[in-house]
Amino acid sequence: MTNRQLRLVDLACDLEGELFSGHYASRIMAQLSLPYKDPKDAPEWVRRNNALTLTLTPGQVTAQDGSRQRLYPYGVIPRYLMTWMTTEAYRTRSRQLYLGDSLTQFLATLGMNGSGASGRRVLDQLHRLAVANINIEDVRDQKSRWNITGENFHIASRYDLWFSAKDVPNQEQLLGSTITLSEQFYEEAIKSPVKLHPQILRELAGSAMRLDLYVWLSYRLRNLSKPTTVTWSQLEAQFGSEYKHQRQFKAKFLAHLREVQIFFPHNAVAAQVQGLRLNRAAKVLTY
Repeated sequence: MTNRQLRLVDLACDLEGELFSGHYASRIMAQLSLPYKDPKDAPEWVRRNNALTLTLTPGQVTAQDGSRQRLYPYGVIPRYLMTWMTTEAYRTRSRQLYLGDSLTQFLATLGMNGSGASGRRVLDQLHRLAVANINIEDVRDQKSRWNITGENFHIASRYDLWFSAKDVPNQEQLLGSTITLSEQFYEEAIKSPVKLHPQILRELAGSAMRLDLYVWLSYRLRNLSKPTTVTWSQLEAQFGSEYKHQRQFKAKFLAHLREVQIFFPHNAVAAQVQGLRLNRAAKVLTY
């Protein structure tokens, strides 16, 4: 066991049974996610989770000089932002969210510093999130017939973002900016969100896949009605479609899993030849 894994074990022991004020992720984030790396010129980005398919289409991002580019939200920051938006919507029961103190404090709990560069990255990724279009489809077989249902939505219905031309403290950089969540995302955010521990989010930072695994396991283990095996092909479709070979994905996935599963009961998750065996966790550490 590495020194980092030992530190995570110590943290898990310290947090066990602790009552805490948590952060929240929407079920969309738990079931489907965002790109790990910039897809760049790809016309769309697709993730699959069994019958569900998420298609992300980049929106037009306008620069200060008026030029426009189609840009994807990607990496760790938009995952933090989605968590913050869900947390604030759940806490305030309001679609209009104010950046500034609230987001600055939230990012600080996750270890992001207050530099101007950090603030610019946050606003840039928030802008990309706000203009992106998301389509979710659900395909079901019904004996002699099949059914497909779908929904198109944006994260935000309105955004008012203020950018600074100079490096200023993060709090000042974000001050005055607001984002109004779309009705669809707001309703999803306040409807049975997934509770997450701030310290665990901070410890797992640095890898978008680690964060996705933590959110996904927190959601799946609490909602399982019986033990189930998620195949490697299913896991690859959800977490690793950019890898050329499944063995590459599997190696990366297992490396992250070894750290994430520390925060769950030892018999809740088991890697097997066929895939990942999940057993219902009555006592998930995050709850």
